[in-house]
Amino acid sequence: MHMTDSSVALVTGGTSGIGLATARLLSERGYAVAVCGRDQRRLDAAAAELPQSHTVRADLSSREEAAAAVAHVVSRFGRLDVLVNAHGVIGSPGPLADLPDSEWDDVLSTNLLGPISTTVAAIPALRLTKGSVVNVASISAIQAAAQTAPYGVSKAGLVAFTKHAAADLAEFGIRVNAVLPGWVRTPPAITYFEEMGRPEGPADANFLKRVAEPAEIAEVIAFLASPKASFITGEAVVADGGEWIKMTDMESG
Repeated sequence: MHMTDSSVALVTGGTSGIGLATARLLSERGYAVAVCGRDQRRLDAAAAELPQSHTVRADLSSREEAAAAVAHVVSRFGRLDVLVNAHGVIGSPGPLADLPDSEWDDVLSTNLLGPISTTVAAIPALRLTKGSVVNVASISAIQAAAQTAPYGVSKAGLVAFTKHAAADLAEFGIRVNAVLPGWVRTPPAITYFEEMGRPEGPADANFLKRVAEPAEIAEVIAFLASPKASFITGEAVVADGGEWIKMTDMESG
């Protein structure tokens, strides 16, 4: 075991997008960072970009691999202060009536059961540090769109889990929060924007009239994870440039 005096953060889905931006920011702020992902090539690229980080390969849709990943990090560093569940899949959009069971299984096991498994596995270590958990959900948790049911349901479930976990773990001094991003310039989103013929993204969807950069969401995550947010738990913090309130205002008007 390599004991460290630094706070330790485990960032799942830390090889790209919001996860990578979060790993970078936490590293800059003095955390010892472990990055978890299931693609070794992307893990190697993240390690090259963040040479101070430690990488862990795991498929977090597997309860066993999720638990083993957390155990590995705790064994490696001797402690765990922050868990950021940033991994997830969008899935293959399609009409509800035509979605195969495998689509539901893949999206829910990755986006919902994965964060549940890592969080539960991390409880013993987080109790010792009175640490915190931040789950990366989506505004798809609170607004609906056609042909994206598994994704939206998985993220809504993640918000519900955040609140229940916050209630259960408060007695141990562990805080659990979620961030709900809107459109963010992540690799899957960039591909989608290009397929739409709008490489700038749906900038007219929100009040700020632009798509977020991953680093902007990482700032919210880092705040929620830190002692600066010491009285915040069970919250679902929307970071969408005003998209959600713009939509609800249009509906009410």
